Amino acid sequence: MLARKRLFLGLFLLFTLILVISLGLLAYFLTRPEAPLFHYALLFFFVVVGVTALVSLFALALATISLLRGNPPPWLSKTVKKILVFLFPVIVQLGKMLRIAQEQVQGSFIGVNNKLVEAESIKVAPPELLILLPHCLQDEDCPHKITLDPFNCQRCGKCPIDGLLTLAEKWRVNVQIATGGTLARRAVKIMKPQYVLAVACERDLSSGIVDSAPMPVCGILNERPMGPCRNTRVSPNAIEKKLEEILGAGN
Repeated sequence: MLARKRLFLGLFLLFTLILVISLGLLAYFLTRPEAPLFHYALLFFFVVVGVTALVSLFALALATISLLRGNPPPWLSKTVKKILVFLFPVIVQLGKMLRIAQEQVQGSFIGVNNKLVEAESIKVAPPELLILLPHCLQDEDCPHKITLDPFNCQRCGKCPIDGLLTLAEKWRVNVQIATGGTLARRAVKIMKPQYVLAVACERDLSSGIVDSAPMPVCGILNERPMGPCRNTRVSPNAIEKKLEEILGAGN
């Protein structure tokens, strides 16, 4: 489980080392006699970089401990998750500079986030959980619009929507289908769930996790046998396994 998460954690470590090196350089220049205005500017940057470096070291250490322990205290996971979400855009940019595919960094971030959310051991009632699905799961030739009402699906079985709606009915949870991030955020705002189980690609999932923070969002990557945004797939078993963890097998 840790292997897939190493990329994001490794980039986070590199970012922290860059901060520490920058802190050392700033400290060196602060010891040299310079004009007062320049000195105060250096001092300001020293404090900012120093605080950021301490926060990064703290988050990196706790994230590693959380992932290795497997069941850290909920407050620990929440704290780490907030810091990682805040610094996520910086880590993505660092990955770009190193020519690492953005999708890989996003996928690794999703894995770390999921593990931290799992560590919180959150239990909610069925009406408080929202399954958020991408429109691309629907067969591209289907004429029935399901973004406004998922149950407008005719349940023909040609795409995964039928099976996923069956799961939603079985577990008595809310389900919404969105064509993009704007509609997904709107669904969350209107339904006000306590927990979101989202299916999407790396880009949409990572941005959704960041936008929804601090709400717990567990992301499940869709499969794209025909490429992105076209007749994608997701395993109903993976969804049901998560529902069992969140709601309990007795629901």
